[in-house]
Amino acid sequence: MRLFDSLIEQSRKPKGFVGNFMLKIMNKQHKTIFDIGIKNIVVFENCKLLDLGFGGGMALKSLSKRYKDIKLYGVDFSKESLEITSKYNRKDIENGKMKLFLADIGEMPFYDNFFDVITAFQTHYHWQNIENKFKEIYRVLNSNGQFIIVAEKYKINYHMDRYGDEYEIKKLFEDIGFEQIEYGETKYNVYIKGIK
Repeated sequence: MRLFDSLIEQSRKPKGFVGNFMLKIMNKQHKTIFDIGIKNIVVFENCKLLDLGFGGGMALKSLSKRYKDIKLYGVDFSKESLEITSKYNRKDIENGKMKLFLADIGEMPFYDNFFDVITAFQTHYHWQNIENKFKEIYRVLNSNGQFIIVAEKYKINYHMDRYGDEYEIKKLFEDIGFEQIEYGETKYNVYIKGIK
């Protein structure tokens, strides 16, 4: 495998020494993306929030600091991500505020209508069978629940053959059943949010 391809695979599913290093970089580099997402969701007391593809765990840490009375959950299919995020958020895991799961987004271990908010920071452009993942997200989101994606434009453009522009991604949200779809851009990033 060429070096470039190997690095892309590490960003998709970090593992080993290189994956560990990349997760630490992600935690620092993605702060703006986390801030955009957090600013554009409505979080309330006793809210159950799920972060998809939690990577190095910085988004969960930021959410925990900002919102004291919510329950946080995370799903990632990288063992390295699970280990790093577990260490980084040890206190919240020990006190029961946060639970992390090693699982694929397409087959999550949660009941229907379980979550109030679902976030996906800098990850959806790596999802294979994105339509199936969206259906699974819709399944575990409760009525009036929010789903938000935030990512860098250039990574969307590089990785995605479909759903890379505003029209296509809005159409995917609509086709799955989301309503009140909101799309926004900054110079470098894009976010899209839908309500079930």
